Amino acid sequence: MHPATIARRVGGHVRERGVGPVLADCATWAVRWAAHRPRAGRPSTATFRYDGVEHRYLRHAYNWTWLNERAVEVPLAAAVLAGAAGGRVLEVGNVLGHYQAVGHTVVDKYERAAGVLNADVAELDLPGPYDLVLAVSTLEHVGLDEEVQDPGKPARAIERLTSLLAPGGRLWCSHPVGYNLELDRQLQDGRFGFTRLTALRRLGPSNRWEQVPVEEVWGTRYDRLLYTAQAIVIAELQR
Repeated sequence: MHPATIARRVGGHVRERGVGPVLADCATWAVRWAAHRPRAGRPSTATFRYDGVEHRYLRHAYNWTWLNERAVEVPLAAAVLAGAAGGRVLEVGNVLGHYQAVGHTVVDKYERAAGVLNADVAELDLPGPYDLVLAVSTLEHVGLDEEVQDPGKPARAIERLTSLLAPGGRLWCSHPVGYNLELDRQLQDGRFGFTRLTALRRLGPSNRWEQVPVEEVWGTRYDRLLYTAQAIVIAELQR
């Protein structure tokens, strides 16, 4: 992250919350970064459980996953991807390719990278159909982190992705609770037709996570200073 971006973010929080609390948060973050980085030793807990299955936490230098929700959402998405071996897969948002080799179609509106198609998810013109469509912490940015904000755009994006599914195909999305409050409300209200919502909640500064009923995570605050979710929702749709 560019130093100027960090300075603007910290400065904004200092004005809102005061110097002391922000410096304390930054110091805590620095200690956690140093203590849990991949070469600092083994974590106290190496795995987490989701739907009764043990998964290993991801500890990777890209995006410092030992500090945030990438630790759990990437292993879960990777497991879903492995289960679709041999099928046609579309990933919205260039995420998994930073952590493992991928051979599927990847769409990202902004990130320039080899093999990544730069296109708007709400206006995708792809041949389809796909057996699996993945979006790892991506749809919360649609219509929000854009020059023109459009609260209705995530719904159009999800409708478009659903239309690209083959019969029996699966749409799998992870969503950081509290980042996009309007999208939180729409998910909670069942607007998009997802057939299953599950949730994981972060337990303290060690970045351990546990699966909890989805009703328990709505309203959870997103840490905008450190850009870290305290809870995520997994939204799934089977066509």
